Amino acid sequence: MKPLVVLDVDGPLNPWAAKTKPANYRPFDIRVGWWRKLRIWLDPDHGDQLRRLADETGAELAWATSWSHRANTEIGPRLNLPPLRVIDFHDEHGWKYPAVARHAYERPLVWFDDDFGLHRDRNRDFVHKRRHLTTALIHVDPATGITARHLGEARKAFSSNP
Repeated sequence: MKPLVVLDVDGPLNPWAAKTKPANYRPFDIRVGWWRKLRIWLDPDHGDQLRRLADETGAELAWATSWSHRANTEIGPRLNLPPLRVIDFHDEHGWKYPAVARHAYERPLVWFDDDFGLHRDRNRDFVHKRRHLTTALIHVDPATGITARHLGEARKAFSSNP
């Protein structure tokens, strides 16, 4: 089965917690109603880096973000990413874990997110249920966004696929 790379937006791609934005990040204003704009920061190189990761590992990229389907209209185009599958989790009581588990099923998984520490018991249960599969939950500091180290962790996880 094709491996899966799951992406959150805020934190991994938009380093919302950075006092000074990391190098190469550019501001984008996104309309969130007729009266308001939201400023986010994105590194345009992330699109190429994530596509290269997917190509090298044979993985599918997918969104698991509160941006939901807007990730494909607001984030993806700014990173030069094609439309990606969206993992909807809005009705889940277990944060994103149940929805990601259903979508990933028996596939090797790398997941970039900044919120793994919020639900430690659910995190532990998720990893335990997938112990027979490659499962790399890569915590991304929301002050730095995805770095070369995170991408290296993903490659290493897929190369050690059991």
